[in-house]
Amino acid sequence: MEKRNLKRIIHDLENLLIELKSEVYSDKEAYIHPWYEQSKNVPHRVESEDDDGYAD
Repeated sequence: MEKRNLKRIIHDLENLLIELKSEVYSDKEAYIHPWYEQSKNVPHRVESEDDDGYAD
């Protein structure tokens, strides 16, 4: 297969992936549990300021 054709296929696949992501993520109810919306208990990172000089 020619390199030009492979680049075109990759480009088309990347565009298709972008379209699929936009369809999936545009429907917020499909991937966010209602419990998070009601309680506003969105998972978050816990940041610690462990500055004691020892490796953790």
